[in-house]
Amino acid sequence: MPANQPITPEEIFARAKAIHEDIRTWRRTIHQHPELSFTEVQTARLVTSVLHDLGIEAETGVAKTGVVGHIEGAAGPTVGLRADMDALPIQEENGSEFDSQLSGLMHACGHDAHTAMLMGAATLLKGFADEGRLPGNVRLIFQPSEENRDAEGKSGGMRMVEEGALDNLDAVFGCHVDTRTVVGTIGTRPGPMMAAGDMFDLTITGFGGHGARPQLANDPILLASYVIQAVNHIVSRRIDPLEAGVISICIINAGTARNVIPESVKLAGTIRSMNPA
Repeated sequence: MPANQPITPEEIFARAKAIHEDIRTWRRTIHQHPELSFTEVQTARLVTSVLHDLGIEAETGVAKTGVVGHIEGAAGPTVGLRADMDALPIQEENGSEFDSQLSGLMHACGHDAHTAMLMGAATLLKGFADEGRLPGNVRLIFQPSEENRDAEGKSGGMRMVEEGALDNLDAVFGCHVDTRTVVGTIGTRPGPMMAAGDMFDLTITGFGGHGARPQLANDPILLASYVIQAVNHIVSRRIDPLEAGVISICIINAGTARNVIPESVKLAGTIRSMNPA
């Protein structure tokens, strides 16, 4: 095909359909072998192998276990495409033929699909580049540890930025699977599509004692109940009604006996916001 022949949506769809089985195989392979944050060694190895087979230059060990690939096209902008690779500490109970083979670990957030989709995109884009029809360059960013942070409090995304994965890019695109979206369609909108996520941990310390003599203790569980209610009022009473925000406390840990008031309560949760302020 002539090098100046524009790439059409119909051509993209046809080529994507032709590699559908490859993408599904990659996704199921990754799903069967989930790896937690910053341990995505086997996943990164699969990604690197696919990129090398396509003739794509790849950097490994970026942000510990990340992979960055480079596709050179014609003169034009350089665009980044990003996918996350890590799984979650959850026991799979789907009963599918490609369930996780590791007890207590599974891809419950779609990162297996994201990684397979980006390898599929790499296949298509490298094909167009080899034909001299790609109007620019593409950086393929396979990010580790989207779900968690390391001992220094840094996520895989933060470390990739520090190590230059986004340097000199004109734009970066990412996507996320969504069960609310009809298969075969893409959801988009002006402005933010998904919220930024932050995590918090809170320890409430009181004075323990016997459950039959609460007057001699300083009950942190009672105080924690007030804290939980107050936190759930932040969005409705402290945030502009036109702003989107969510605060969810998802972990409460305290006590080891039914008749003993503990000395402390640990709370942990997540904050989701569209406004970085």
